[in-house]
Amino acid sequence: MTTNNTDLTMAEDPDPFLTAQSTRVQEGEFVLLVFADNRHAFAQALKHQRGKSPSVKINKRSYSTSILVGLPYGTVLELNKQSGLVPLEEGEDVLPDFDELMQDDGDNDNFDKVHNEEKDNRHLVDDNTSQAITAQEVHKMKDDPSLCGSKIVKTIVKNSASFNTKTSFSKAKYIKKKQMKYQPRCRLVRCTSSSICQALYLKDPRKIMNLREDALAQILSYSNVSAGSKVLCFETTMGIVTGACAQRMGGYGIIHSIFTGHAPSFIDMIARFNLSFVEHSSIQWVHAGYLFHDKDHPKEELKGEDLDLAERNKLVWPCPLQRHTEDYLLSIESEKKQREFLQRRCGRFARKLTRPTPDENAMSVMDSGKKCDSLIIASSYDPISTLFALLPYLETSCPFVIFFEYMEPLFECFQKLQDEKLAINLRLSDTWMREYQILPNRTHPNMNMSQNGGFILTGVKLCPVHGKNELDDDLMKEIRLRIGGRRGKKRKQEGVTTESSSKKQSK
Repeated sequence: MTTNNTDLTMAEDPDPFLTAQSTRVQEGEFVLLVFADNRHAFAQALKHQRGKSPSVKINKRSYSTSILVGLPYGTVLELNKQSGLVPLEEGEDVLPDFDELMQDDGDNDNFDKVHNEEKDNRHLVDDNTSQAITAQEVHKMKDDPSLCGSKIVKTIVKNSASFNTKTSFSKAKYIKKKQMKYQPRCRLVRCTSSSICQALYLKDPRKIMNLREDALAQILSYSNVSAGSKVLCFETTMGIVTGACAQRMGGYGIIHSIFTGHAPSFIDMIARFNLSFVEHSSIQWVHAGYLFHDKDHPKEELKGEDLDLAERNKLVWPCPLQRHTEDYLLSIESEKKQREFLQRRCGRFARKLTRPTPDENAMSVMDSGKKCDSLIIASSYDPISTLFALLPYLETSCPFVIFFEYMEPLFECFQKLQDEKLAINLRLSDTWMREYQILPNRTHPNMNMSQNGGFILTGVKLCPVHGKNELDDDLMKEIRLRIGGRRGKKRKQEGVTTESSSKKQSK
């Protein structure tokens, strides 16, 4: 009986750390809508619209996202002016199948037999005379709610005089272009660190310091971010690095995210990661003024009375309601709305009682017994001064990673760390990524590609007291002579002859 009661208790109150992610969209979650032309749009799945701002806006038109709640990730949706976002059956793709359009026009050519095809595009002239339908008629078809996008594409293809004279590849390219314009579809994608980084990079890479998803993966790998770590992060990439660390650690550990200004400027972006309660609680915001000091404002001047802590100590649980709050509660007629109001009120006071103050967050970095296990810097500030200000808070033999748009500041930082012998295993690298088009008989790199995704400087911190090389230069030369050269070619030692040389002398 005891075991059964325990199992029932665990089933009713599951561990928040072990809660698995749902394969379907939950209400309030952020999702990504990925189109065929590689456009990305953020959307929040809401059954009822909150405020005046629309849930999602695509092509200057607002769409309701209530249909997204409960859909499995990976679902393909089609945009309809009358019905909004319409989910399609399983197996549908973002680009509809156009084999029917190719067959209707009497084209019996096979895609795989391109070299046996006699048609080419040498006689095509782009003078806007091959299309029998005028632009006004196309606009009327678009405004007609009874016509779907597939019918409009089929009508345009049939009224094209030059369609049958094109090659099979040109026909596929033409149909694809018309489908993306008149029959737009999108795929429902989960918001992860990789998908969010890719969406922001395609929209405006300058806002995130040209940080690509492959560079973000290398930052997390080189910094050894894992469950149970204590990470110190300073970034100006709209919260991508902080959210990626929280998602990777799964709520186990602490992330000290440094911000400038009155408050963190990327709280809205962190919400798009759909972090759980424990993952969100692992992020502790630390103001840059606590860690970066100058001679005029030393560290001792920052210590004073913690006003937020004093205000929190005044609160008691259960928190009594004030007079005007009680009057407002009695004025609510519905019992359900009264319960919802009290639930929101309890959540607000619970956050006040459990939320650490800014001074407590800063002291956990500066004066705690354990230093940070990883240091990540991805900011637009000077890498040298930023690194040397944050390096004392990193534990020895722990990795640090610096991401920057340009190579020259990181090269100077590399040289300074090497000269002062503060780190080992220093490595300055950049990533080069190329996307390929994978289609039958025409697989090739894309014509447009990103130049670079920034530069990364990695290393391991040495102990300032014991992290010194006790071998002098003369002793290192002797060791190199005994072991061999740097390229693996063994050098002959003085007074020692090889077997081959002895055989030559005997001969």
